[in-house]
Amino acid sequence: MHRYLNFLDTTLHLDIDPEAEKSFEPVARFFRHTLADAPANEPTFHLTFVPYDPADQPPTGRPAVIRQSTAPEFTFHALLSRHGDRRVYANDSTRLDVPVDTTKDRRFEVGITDASMCQLIDFLRDLIIRTEETRGTVVLHASGVQRDGRAYAIAGVKGAGKTTTLVSVLSRPGWRYFTGDKLFCRIGEDGGIIATPWRDYPYVGAGTLREHPALVDWVRVNAGLDAAELPDRTKLLLDADAFEAWLGSEFSPEPMRLAGILLPEVRPGEPFAVERVVEEPARWMELNRIVDRSIDTTFFGWQHYLVPDYAAFYATLSAMRPHLADLAILRLTGTLDVDLDAALTDGS
Repeated sequence: MHRYLNFLDTTLHLDIDPEAEKSFEPVARFFRHTLADAPANEPTFHLTFVPYDPADQPPTGRPAVIRQSTAPEFTFHALLSRHGDRRVYANDSTRLDVPVDTTKDRRFEVGITDASMCQLIDFLRDLIIRTEETRGTVVLHASGVQRDGRAYAIAGVKGAGKTTTLVSVLSRPGWRYFTGDKLFCRIGEDGGIIATPWRDYPYVGAGTLREHPALVDWVRVNAGLDAAELPDRTKLLLDADAFEAWLGSEFSPEPMRLAGILLPEVRPGEPFAVERVVEEPARWMELNRIVDRSIDTTFFGWQHYLVPDYAAFYATLSAMRPHLADLAILRLTGTLDVDLDAALTDGS
């Protein structure tokens, strides 16, 4: 089976062995909004997915950390071995046969099992992120909401209250879910910053879950965990479809104009407060805080075959600075019960 994953200017050609289709199905379901039977661009990379049995192909080599994540499902440790101009990273779930240099070889072979889903999603997304950064797309680390073709990013450090803010805004009429944990930003042809959303597996704190009984029930049934027994800051990985169904707002890949950035900081027991960030240097600083440079991730421990050239990336970032004047940048503090319409109107 041949499919194409099209995202902005990046197209991945996916060749899926019939015997690997069952294992690949959850990955296809996650990416269904961007999968097609035809390429939107000249394919950037060619990936072949084949069934993998570690009993037949035992992992060998030296230990390598592909990703060390706070979400155990996305942690990816493997053994690395060299085979001419190729490297193989393998563990008991997944086998990645990658080129040493993608300027000379753009073929990947991926051995998969039924336990490969999270590792495959991360791998495919990373190929796209690195390619788009090289082409000048600026990636912001943020979730987001939208209404009437205008998107608002929600950004902050872990535990700041991003998910709480997202859920609170979506509880008000008219607001819809926009993006999971990243926005891909470019300058629009008629000016302004255009943001393309990015689907994500939600990683939600137990404290947030407990405020929403329907989500607690889903976690109890599907994950076998009782949020009532977990510390507030313990986070759980949720199925994207279940999370979006609970939000009542399915993901859409359509780009929108970026209209604002929300910077929440939860302070239990304090009243909700809104402060506008108006000074130009502070606005520029806040944008830079939420830029998602892959150079800051652990991936550079192994993915040397696709290190982005950041020249175009930083040119776009610099070009975004004058457009910040068009954005509402709001600090939200206290108990994050967010009426975004009122916050946009009343921010001091």
